[in-house]
Order: sequence, then C-alpha cells, then structure tokens
Amino acid sequence: MMRVFPSAQALARASVLGAAVSLGAACHGEGAARLQGTWRGVRAEGASPDALAGANAFAVATELDVKGDALVVITPKETQSGRYRVLRQDRTTLVITTDRDGADDPQTFVFVDDKTLRWSVLEGRSIVFARQ
Repeated sequence: MMRVFPSAQALARASVLGAAVSLGAACHGEGAARLQGTWRGVRAEGASPDALAGANAFAVATELDVKGDALVVITPKETQSGRYRVLRQDRTTLVITTDRDGADDPQTFVFVDDKTLRWSVLEGRSIVFARQ
C-alpha cells in the first residue's frame, strides 16, 4: 500500500474510497448504533508536514452518512455508497469490513467521545470527524 497523505488526491484513490465503497451487509441489517448519523471531516492526523495541508483539505471535504447498515462516503472527488458489516465493537472501537476490501482489510473507527470519531485509514494515519 502507498504512503498515506502524500496528497489529497492519492488519499482519495488509495485509502478512503477503497475502504468505504462497495460495502458488505451488516449483521441483521442493523449497523452500529454509535456510528449512525452524519459525520463531517475536521482534520487529518499523521500526515507528513509537506502533505498536511492537502490531507487536511481532503479531510474537511469528506463526510460519512450512516443509516442502519448503509454507509455513504462523500469526498471531494465522488460519492460512494453501500453496506458494511460489523466485525467487532466495544466501548470505544468499531471495526467493520467491506465487500471491496474484504475481511483482510478491516476499517477501524475510534469514538473519542459522543461527537468525535477517528477513522484509521492506514497505520498511524487518520481522519477525525465530528458528528453533525
């Protein structure tokens, strides 16, 4: 996999869109209760200093909209939608899989609090979202 946040465009192609498109069905179609709603990107974390401005621009233009087991990801380049499947969840962490990425590429969301979510797009690189 490529470096995260080398540019907002590369992030869109390799990390965020690949992780969130063509999503698989959630257990019983219920989805994860804490993930429900609309989340807007606030900032990127873990980007190198030379890529931080582009990564932040991409992050603030990204939105997640979750209803049941349906997830819509809106980025500066396109909108993708589908379904996700919950692998596991606890008090602060939710791990899902998608059809496109399969079980070998789980996506991890960490709930900082009730209104803040951190999506780990790659090792050490995240997008922070705020609930709307």
